[in-house]
Amino acid sequence: MTQTICRDSQAGHHRRWQAHVTALAQSGLSRAEYCRQHDLSYHALTYWQRKLSRSRSNTTTLVPVTLEAVPAKNAVHAGRADLHIVLPGNMSIVVGDNFSTTTLSRLLTVLEGR
Repeated sequence: MTQTICRDSQAGHHRRWQAHVTALAQSGLSRAEYCRQHDLSYHALTYWQRKLSRSRSNTTTLVPVTLEAVPAKNAVHAGRADLHIVLPGNMSIVVGDNFSTTTLSRLLTVLEGR
């Protein structure tokens, strides 16, 4: 029984700090000002920001993307693409001559929502 209460309490504590970290990011305030306004410890908020960002960066999220089939004759060959889009996180998109604007738009929308 005691163990269950501790886990529930820890989960509530984690949710509370996650809510503060999210609210700080959306507030536009400095960390110090946010802490003053919400009567929080500056160092505790810094700790939770780091802890929560590490837990997010250690997880991989796969996003399903549906692409239209491209006939072999229109396939992009290495070094011959018209457009090469480089995204943060070592991701890139290579777009050849006959690309589908609809598919590219959907792909970019999915990637921006990550």
